[in-house]
Amino acid sequence: MKGKTILLGIVGLILAAIIGAYAYYGGFTKISPEIKQCGGETLVFEKMTGDYAQSPIVSDRVYQKLIDDHGIETTKGFGIYYDNPKTKEKSTLRSDVGCILETDFEKLEALKTDFEVTEYPIEEYLVAEFPYKGMSSVILGIIKVYPAFEKFAEENGYELDAPAMEIWDVQNKKITYRKQLIKRG
Repeated sequence: MKGKTILLGIVGLILAAIIGAYAYYGGFTKISPEIKQCGGETLVFEKMTGDYAQSPIVSDRVYQKLIDDHGIETTKGFGIYYDNPKTKEKSTLRSDVGCILETDFEKLEALKTDFEVTEYPIEEYLVAEFPYKGMSSVILGIIKVYPAFEKFAEENGYELDAPAMEIWDVQNKKITYRKQLIKRG
């Protein structure tokens, strides 16, 4: 009898830890996509082809090179994902991954020798936010936000496979997701 009680206690603790972690990383966050006009950020990035799971490595590389070679520290990383990983092979997925420049704009020309540099277009996007508390938040955000975007697109006559952007805002502890709004044919 005592063995069952201990086992139930252990199972209960493990379950509580899992639920606690899920809540901490944003698992219970309600996703409410809305259309907003935004953009205008200056993006410093590398073009990437391949598995989107490599995005953190590329983002970290750009971040570190900005610090080491240009003396620029940023607080926002981003990824723009052009292909749907459900319908394309991982090896052919296209993305732009890097950092958002918020200062040191006088260094733009020098940055163009090491990176791609562009301004993200200002237009209306489908937008949602999710808390950022580390890599687990990024994974949970992907699991929760993209299905909400697909549902919104389906219900409102937009393309499902439109490019999407993720902004990882470390300082403000949030991830902003944007999806281009392309009306279906």
